[in-house]
Amino acid sequence: MRKYAYLILWFFCCTTAFAQTEIKEYKVRDSLYMVGDRVFSLYYITPEGVVVIDPINFRIADETLKSIRKHTDLPVKYVIYSHNHWDHNMGGKLYKQQGALFLAHTNAEQHMAPNKMVVAVDSVWAGNKTVFTLGGKDIEMYYYGKNHGDGMTVFRFPEYNTVFTVDLVVPDRVLYAYLPDAKPRQWLEDLYEIQKLEFDQLLMAHVRPIGTREDLDLQIRYFEDLYAATEEAMKDGTPFFEIPTTVKMPQYKHLMNYKEWLHMNVWRILMEKSVGQ
Repeated sequence: MRKYAYLILWFFCCTTAFAQTEIKEYKVRDSLYMVGDRVFSLYYITPEGVVVIDPINFRIADETLKSIRKHTDLPVKYVIYSHNHWDHNMGGKLYKQQGALFLAHTNAEQHMAPNKMVVAVDSVWAGNKTVFTLGGKDIEMYYYGKNHGDGMTVFRFPEYNTVFTVDLVVPDRVLYAYLPDAKPRQWLEDLYEIQKLEFDQLLMAHVRPIGTREDLDLQIRYFEDLYAATEEAMKDGTPFFEIPTTVKMPQYKHLMNYKEWLHMNVWRILMEKSVGQ
């Protein structure tokens, strides 16, 4: 099953690379930037060097490095993988060639399926929280459990009271397809934990990079309503295999891919409710 999940993610990575060709730089704060098209890399400039979170792919890594050079001559000292999925991890060679060290949660490193385009991790961190420090600047890193992929890390930048979530909150869109390589209930529970963090600004890795707590709140409500609608259909006697095509959530019809993916979102919740996975 994991093999097929990776193939789906690989297809997603390759197809979205052509879906939007213009790669843009987004200034979050004076030393915090994001670069991408429909998927975004983040970099943080400290007095001792630059930290990149998720190199994405070669095209975006190349543009990210150009963006970095517009703002500083300091080297890229570290690249941190947010989790194990290839669509966020395949652009690291440019940074490795310049001597950057690669870091990930131990669960991400252990479940990073072999891919010659993904630079191997130099060191790992473990547990539920750590603080990464470079040049006197802190990045808080949180691990809540198996939610989306493995070793998923949530980042908080105390300097700016800003949180960066990768894949856990995707704005303006329903959940991706059938939620491959995910545990939906744990995902929702972890979104509640992210709500408890102190932050004003929310950064995200897909569709739109800069948001607020409202984007997190909407993701939570969508999950809650998805569960409620699926459970109601199960209880009212709708034939099991008809549930995905009968469940409607019109309050979310304005979101991207509502028609294409809602039924797959429902299927994933059905699988969790019926077989526990």
